[in-house]
Amino acid sequence: MEHLPVLLEETAGALAGTKGSVFVDCTFGGGGHTARLFSLLPHATVIAFDKDPEAETRARVRFSREIGNGQLRFVCADYRELSDRLKEMAVPCVDGVMLDAGVSSFQLDDTERGFSFSRSGPLDMRMDTRQQVSAREIVNTWSPRELENILYRYGEEKMARRIVSAIVGERDREPVADTARLAEIVRQAYPAALRRASQIHPATRTFQAIRIAVNRELESLERFLEQIPGVLCVGGVAAVISFHSLEDRLVKERFRWLSQDCICPPEVITCARCHKPPAALLTKKPIVPSGAEIQNNPRARSAKLRILRRVL
Repeated sequence: MEHLPVLLEETAGALAGTKGSVFVDCTFGGGGHTARLFSLLPHATVIAFDKDPEAETRARVRFSREIGNGQLRFVCADYRELSDRLKEMAVPCVDGVMLDAGVSSFQLDDTERGFSFSRSGPLDMRMDTRQQVSAREIVNTWSPRELENILYRYGEEKMARRIVSAIVGERDREPVADTARLAEIVRQAYPAALRRASQIHPATRTFQAIRIAVNRELESLERFLEQIPGVLCVGGVAAVISFHSLEDRLVKERFRWLSQDCICPPEVITCARCHKPPAALLTKKPIVPSGAEIQNNPRARSAKLRILRRVL
């Protein structure tokens, strides 16, 4: 499937609306959001982050001119390192940051990366192929309790115990090394009635949970959200796209906290923060894809975009 950037106009447009000059694309992927930002602000500078080394290769092909003239600077690192990397570049603040927390189509459609259960491939799921921990290691070496925990926490999987019991039984016979085999183990563990009633494949939540654990995705998102006030210039905008409830909850709560009028507990009468929130919400409710976008790009169906502006 062709890689199509999600909520493209809404995300790039939010950053371009600042009329700023320095921006960060925290999840470069195929560079779709960066390309649209350049079309809106031709003289902008974009610092692009992506921990997948293949993304850097794509960037050097698609944006050779912008890299050559200094408009695009690529950082092959996790966006949790945003603040530290900007300091290394002597960039005090930026006018906008955008982040798409989803898995790129390049990764999903490459069977060798092991993200999808729709086709057989090695059980990998690493966004950063330089790291050691893979899905195979987690599935075959983590304790049953650890596996249950990630399925409950990251997949919100109610059948976690049954699924883990099935995985452990199979891995004791032979290590689970293939995506199709893992998907079939999960499918067989599901009660037949639930399989028939469900609109999604039984392995969907399990694969999501393992992927999140492999890449420490929620930890990265939390760390990024903590850094927003420090990396944005006054008037700067943060636009974050999430794809499932765990991500969206983190973004929603952090944005709400940054924009609240007063955060003091009731027993505290006043403090320096009272009535001086550092940011303002630009989206009371998340922006979601239109019906036309979902029809054109089904992978966009669960996307939610929240936007925040630094005001102090």
